[in-house]
Amino acid sequence: MHSVILKDMRSLSLTVLLILNLVVFSPRSGNAQSSAGTVTPMEISADLGTCSALIAVTGIDLKPIYGAKITTRVRYGLMGVKRIDLEAYTGVDGQLKITNLPGALKKPMYIYINKDDKQEIVEFKPDVHCHATFNVQLR
Repeated sequence: MHSVILKDMRSLSLTVLLILNLVVFSPRSGNAQSSAGTVTPMEISADLGTCSALIAVTGIDLKPIYGAKITTRVRYGLMGVKRIDLEAYTGVDGQLKITNLPGALKKPMYIYINKDDKQEIVEFKPDVHCHATFNVQLR
């Protein structure tokens, strides 16, 4: 009786593992593959709110710049004494999205965009535009 229960448990656990493998490792079909050419921007999260800033970086020729370094310091909390530094790079589409930013800031938030010897700075004002898009042309 005891061995029958163990056999049943083993076969059940093997079946569950097989199903999990199929779910986790099977190729995905859906929007990601059907929308060829569409690339979702790289993302980094501040985990502080619901606002976001999408930065699209292009060169003088208006082509996306891959690997542009984007840094910012988010000051939050009482009198803006708490801070978090974020740093990430643009993807192949030249874009980076900073998500979950606070809706109100005590001090200005500047986003620095660098590539080689070129730099641009934009100011994010969540109280003016919570979901902002910045088109930055590095010169």
